[in-house]
Amino acid sequence: MLLNAQKRPREAAQCFSKVITLRPKDPEARRLLALAHCTLGEVDEAVRIFEEWLADDPDDPIARHMLAACSGRDVPTRASDAFVEKTFDSFAASFDSKLAKLLYRAPELVAEMLARSDASPSKSLDILDVGCGTGLCGALLSPYARRLVGVDLSDRMLDQARERNVYDELVKGELTAYLDGCRDAYDVIVSADTLVYFGPLDAVAIAAEQALRPGGRLIFTVEESAADDSEGYSLGTSGRYRHPHGYVQQILDAAKLRAEIVSVELRLEAGEPVAGLLVAAVK
Repeated sequence: MLLNAQKRPREAAQCFSKVITLRPKDPEARRLLALAHCTLGEVDEAVRIFEEWLADDPDDPIARHMLAACSGRDVPTRASDAFVEKTFDSFAASFDSKLAKLLYRAPELVAEMLARSDASPSKSLDILDVGCGTGLCGALLSPYARRLVGVDLSDRMLDQARERNVYDELVKGELTAYLDGCRDAYDVIVSADTLVYFGPLDAVAIAAEQALRPGGRLIFTVEESAADDSEGYSLGTSGRYRHPHGYVQQILDAAKLRAEIVSVELRLEAGEPVAGLLVAAVK
């Protein structure tokens, strides 16, 4: 992993291969070896690794999702609940420290966007953090929140968020389903680096608009696609979806949300900055 971060993917792949020699069915080593091959442009080899993994474990949601991401076959419209839960349960304990090393900025960007609005840090707002993870946004949102609710699919991530002692309520659930159960309930809804696991964003945008009070704000980040706006979204070999600026604007317009969209850098990946969009949409 250190070699990968130093932009030495060939040597990283050799190390991951050694791990698999010693522990042939280690899932994390398989995933990392496949991603190293993707970095090297050897996508066919990554596909072979995921196919072999699925042959050993046909029900593994990570292998299934990542095979779709690398092969372009049977691409789902969003990452499955099982993929999200298993992925984030597996590294919840080290999540914060890993993201710090990647100069992860999404929570700060979301909080800065809220600060730029007319909101004041006077604990007067009902705020929903969807895909709250370990609660990295929580401490940044707390000064604004009369009530702060976090929603996530991963029990272990929620356990980490609970230790921060900033949320009034933490709920295990899928974010669109949770939003569908709310009507005019929140002044602010935030989602930092979570909608990267969704392809189409229309259902989320409509559900968020219904859950917001008049004048309320939806603030979120996605990874930016350089593709033509008409192409909508794409699933990258990272297993995350990317969205063009024009598509995001179109979706928010359709949901009757007035949007401001800014290009940002979200974090580093294999030593390179990840291009993203920071979005604030007002009802």
